[in-house]
Formats: sequence, structure tokens, C-alpha cells
Amino acid sequence: MKFPFFLITLSIVLVRGNIQQKCCGIGEQIVEKEFRFICEKLKNGRLQDNFEDRDFLKRNVTGTCLEIFSEENVILFGVDEVTGTIEKQEEYGEFFFPKCCPLNYHYNKTTHGCAKVVSDFPNILKIDSFVRVGLPECEIISDKIFESMQAVQVNGKELLLKEEKKTLKEGYCMDSTLDGKLVVRMCEEDTSICSQIRCISKCCPDGQSFINGSFCRDTYTHGVDLHFTKAILEPDDPFILIHNNFKPIQLLSERKYEIQLDRSGVFSASYRNSSSQSKTYNITYCVEHAFKEINGKVKINAYRIFVKPKQPPIPTKILITRYIKIVSCIFLLLTIAVYLLLPNMRNLFGKMLLNYCVSTFIFFASLALIQFYQFRDTSCEFMGFLSLLSSFWSFTWLHLMCIDIWFSFGRPRMLYASLQKDERKRLVQYIWIGWGFPILWVTIIALLSNTNIMPEPLHPFIGKGKCFLENSEGRPGNYSYIFYLTLPLLVQQTFNIVLFVKAILYCLRIKAEIGRMNDYEKKTKMKSCKERLSLIMKLAIIMGVFFIFETISSFYDFRKNVYTEYIEVVWDSINCFQGVYIFIIFICKKKVFYNICEKFKILKSGISTVALNTTPHISMHNINESENT
Repeated sequence: MKFPFFLITLSIVLVRGNIQQKCCGIGEQIVEKEFRFICEKLKNGRLQDNFEDRDFLKRNVTGTCLEIFSEENVILFGVDEVTGTIEKQEEYGEFFFPKCCPLNYHYNKTTHGCAKVVSDFPNILKIDSFVRVGLPECEIISDKIFESMQAVQVNGKELLLKEEKKTLKEGYCMDSTLDGKLVVRMCEEDTSICSQIRCISKCCPDGQSFINGSFCRDTYTHGVDLHFTKAILEPDDPFILIHNNFKPIQLLSERKYEIQLDRSGVFSASYRNSSSQSKTYNITYCVEHAFKEINGKVKINAYRIFVKPKQPPIPTKILITRYIKIVSCIFLLLTIAVYLLLPNMRNLFGKMLLNYCVSTFIFFASLALIQFYQFRDTSCEFMGFLSLLSSFWSFTWLHLMCIDIWFSFGRPRMLYASLQKDERKRLVQYIWIGWGFPILWVTIIALLSNTNIMPEPLHPFIGKGKCFLENSEGRPGNYSYIFYLTLPLLVQQTFNIVLFVKAILYCLRIKAEIGRMNDYEKKTKMKSCKERLSLIMKLAIIMGVFFIFETISSFYDFRKNVYTEYIEVVWDSINCFQGVYIFIIFICKKKVFYNICEKFKILKSGISTVALNTTPHISMHNINESENT
């Protein structure tokens, strides 16, 4: 039941007959923690009380008291002074008077808001009662004004409107108007009532308005005052409110549009100063009071009209690559599954590759979700930080893989023996760096994003214009994308290239030495070196080669002409197939195939053993073993 209320017995609310006291202080409720009942601050600011006697629990006396429990129910608690115990005695349920405005506020029937007054709700709301303020869950709210309380009758939790012979069981509130009359506000089921009275679209739920952006906060005093613009015809006519909290939202410029809200509630807009015949558009709109303060100075404190912006067409690059990212995620999951299935593949390098696949999967999955769904406000900011963090995770693990390859190829033989013994220690160090360093860096970005430490050109914006770190394309003059993302990854990739070249030169040197040897053992070493070189060349595909294009695109807008835009689409599509490349390089091998077959008893053990012995397979562990034979 959404809006149950106030009367289990008339004596509790209508008269001073309720002799109970409130257990906790003003603005507090009882919560249960560690099998004890204690008082804590109310989380729901719409729940209030007008008790005269409060803080019964602080008196340490025996007796009973009433209190809100779990934000929904009012419970009678029994207190024993001797034992110090507090126990539930009786549950009253949702025992709240449905008042339209907060305590010490009356309803303004002109603006559909609340105004502060000295007295409270005469003849209805008495002392020692709990209050629930407003109808925030209602989408459509209509008002009925009555001369006095004689026009209604309270029957327990039901309210009878005598003249209309209509009974309200839930979804309503009552209050006194500024001129001393009674208002009953009620939830309507649909917009059919708009054929009888003008409907005005309000952006925020009942009792809320915009504070410092398009964030609806409880203010109560700002309803809808239609006198703020001449574009609204007959602003004094009665109206009902439709709370249309749509997103995204943008401020309508009256300099750009000629707008009108007629007596029937139809909103229309047409371009100003149009050379051709002016075309009128019916736009999704809402009216709301907006307050914005910057550095202690009030910038906006007025009613404004907001509209739902026309959604721009989805770029071709996103239309294509978001499906490729899903394909890549599927192959990454398959790669992870195979490595988890086959223990013999989980050597040091295999575990590092597993971490890389997990981080890359999170990266592609978060980007795909952002491109398929329109995240807003907090969820958009969360997805932005998640995708940014996972991109650093992915590139950092690529960097660690490159370092480990160089260690495997380029270290002296005496050093190899000691490193082989500390394989677990190395893995722990890699994990701390691979997951920890990106978390530290993104935490710094988050702190800078939520403070004003950095100047405007270097201030990171995430979740404002898009669900990622914004670049100069979306926010001209801002270079945070280059400073916080491109440059750190560019340093990593440059270091990777240096290690990569050194590893290749090392392999070529060993190959030249082996070429001068004719015995079988030396030929075996030569074959091992070729396999190592082949593995490095394959790993080059997933070691940030495609990042070069991403770096260029940070400085140059490829959408300036159709040819470079086509190049960008093709290149990004190739880059998004990383999961497929990883699967082909590391899983599409005969030995892996036979291992899987043997795991599931698909092939006879004799056939699989022969296949395993005759199929060339290489891993970082095998490379190092063959090097020391």
C-alpha cells in the first residue's frame, strides 16, 4: 500500500488521547543493530513527527514508547528499566498522516507548492502523530479544494469525499491552504483527466525541484508558478500536474524558439527568424524551478522550461563496433574457460594471459553496454569510471606480459634459475601492479574530477557529456583525455616496443649462433628459438600495436571528411576483434584441442597421447626449459 495513513483509532491523531511518547529524538528512528535497538537519523526526510514528548529511551525508565522502524512501520516498544531491554510490543503498520506539506507549512493552491506558516494544520493534525509528506510516487496529481473539514469524513485508513461520494483508500494527502481551506491531493490513474482541466508537465516528482543541475531534490516550496513567462496563456487558470521526469533533458532557449502553452495544455515551439515558412513542433517539455550556485554566487533561481532533446543519429563506428565488441567478449570468455579447464596451461604466462583476458573482457563489455544503453547521471558516471579503469587494467597487463617475455628471453641463465623458483612471488607482484596501479591512477582522476584543483583545460569530466573520459571533441579546449589516458598509455606502449625489439634482437642472435651448429641438439635449440620468435610475433598483435591509431585519433578528428571516417571505422573494427585474435593465437592449437578431448573423454587415450607427443606446442615454461637443456 503506497499511501496508508493515520488512523487506527481516531483518538490517536485527532485528539490528545494518545499518551504515548516518542522513543527517539526529532528526526530519528529506531534501528536494530547487533540484536540491540538504537536510535539513528531518519534516512527518509519525508517522514516527520509532531510529538511533544521525545527521547523516552534516554530517560532509562520503564514504560512504552512509539517509534518508526525500518522507515515503513510504527511500532510500540516496551522498555524495562531493570534489565535495560527494549522489545517490540505491538505493530501499528504504516501509521502515518499523509500531509501534503512538511510540518509548519501550508499548501499554496496557486503554485501547487508549500509555504512556511507559523501555525500548523488546525482541527486535523494534532500532537503526537507521525507524518509522511507529499506524493513523490504519483505521476499525475489533481487537487480538490474544500471549504472545511465537514466535506470529508475519515474512516480508519479511508477518506470519504462526501459531495462526490468517492472513497480514497490510498494515493492521497491532506493539508490546509494558505487561505484556511482544506486541500485533498490525489493520484490519478491516467491522463484522461486532461480533457477536463489543463495539464502541466513538471520535471521533478512532487515536492522536488532542480538543485545545481538536473538533480531533483526535496525543496517543497517550489511547485509550478506559470507567471514566469508570457508564453503560457491564462496562467491563473486551474491545472493539474503531470510529473514527467524524463532524461536526457536540456534547457529550452526562448531566444531560439517561439513557444506557447495554450489553455488546453498543448505545448508548441517554432524557430524564430526563419526565412522559410515557420514550422511548429510539438515537443516533450516540462516546467521546473532551477537553483544553481557556483562558488557561493547564485547563478539561477527561477522557473525554466526544459525539453527532451532530439537524439542524434548513432555514428556508423558505434553501430558496427558495438556488435564486434560482443563477439570479442564471447571469444574472451571461451579463452578464459579453456584456461580454467586445463590446469597444464596455467603456468606463469598462462595466468598472466588469464588476467589480461579478464580485464579486456570487462573493458569491452562496459563499452558495449554504454553503446547499447543510455546511462544517465550516477549510473553514467559509474560506467565511465569502470570503462576507464578496465582500459588501464587491460593495457597494464599487456605491459606486464611484455616485461615477462623480455625477462624470459633476455635474462642470463644464472638469473633464470632463481626466477624460476620465485614464480609464485613474481605472479603476486604482477597482480599487485596489474590491478593495483590502475586503481590508484583512476582514484586520482576521480578525486580531480570531483574537485576544482585542476584548471579547466585539464579538469577530467566523466559522466557529464558521455559515459567516459571526455575529449576535446566533446568539450573544446579540454585536454584531459590526452593528459590522463593517452599519454600514460603511450608511455607504456613505447616501453613495450623497446622491450619487444630487444627480445627480437636476442632471438636473432641466438638463431645466428645455432645456425653454425650441425648436431641434433643444436638444431633442436634452433627450432625452439624459431617457435619463440613466432610466439612473440603473434603476441605483437595484442600488445598495443593498434594503440598507435588511438593515439593519432586523440589529436586528429577522423570525422572531418568521409575518407578518414571510413578509415577510422575499419581500423576500430579490426581493433575490437582482440578477443578473436587471442582465441586464435592461444586456443586454436592441436594440442589444446586434444587436451580438451581428453578432458571430456572424447578421444581414446592412446590417440590423444600420440597427438600430444607429435603436436608442437610452446609455452613460456617450455621455452625456458629448452633454453637450458
